[in-house]
Parts: sequence; structure tokens; C-alpha cells
Amino acid sequence: MDGRPDPHGDRVRMITDGLHKLTGLQPLVERPHGLGATRISVRVTEQPDATQTVAVLRVLRLGDRFGHSESARWERIWAEVSDRAAPRPTPPRHD
Repeated sequence: MDGRPDPHGDRVRMITDGLHKLTGLQPLVERPHGLGATRISVRVTEQPDATQTVAVLRVLRLGDRFGHSESARWERIWAEVSDRAAPRPTPPRHD
């Protein structure tokens, strides 16, 4: 390591820790082949109240993408943190 901060790893840790605290479940952290991102997901086991829902959404928004998936057997919320930093928008020029 070069001693520089790792914003990718920091965001993965913040999302993982936040979801763990809010749901009481240890999130799954994985790197699906070809995705170019780390995916953090946790199974939904109970219906959250409005306050917990807002808190979970705030944590999920730390990712580059987030969402919800469900099947006949389970529901899962997830966030992805891209390996590459998102490009910063170029400010408009006022020449």
C-alpha cells in the first residue's frame, strides 16, 4: 500500500457497517465477476419502520448504485461501489 486513503474501501466499510447496525445482520460483501464493483447486500427479514427505512436508504446512497431484489423465497437490499471513481462533472465555463 502507498499510504494513501482508499475511498473505495472506505465506502464499502461504511455501507457494510451501517447495514449491519441497522439490520442486525452481517451483510454479504462480494465481487461478482465482470461487474467492476463491490456489491454489499443483506437479506430483509422483517418490515422496517419509517425511521429505519430512511436510515437504510441514507446508507445505501453511499454506493454508486443501489436497489432491491426479491424472489418467492427472499428479499435483499444491495449497494454497489464501483472500482473506478465516478467522473466529476465539468463545471460550466463562463468565457
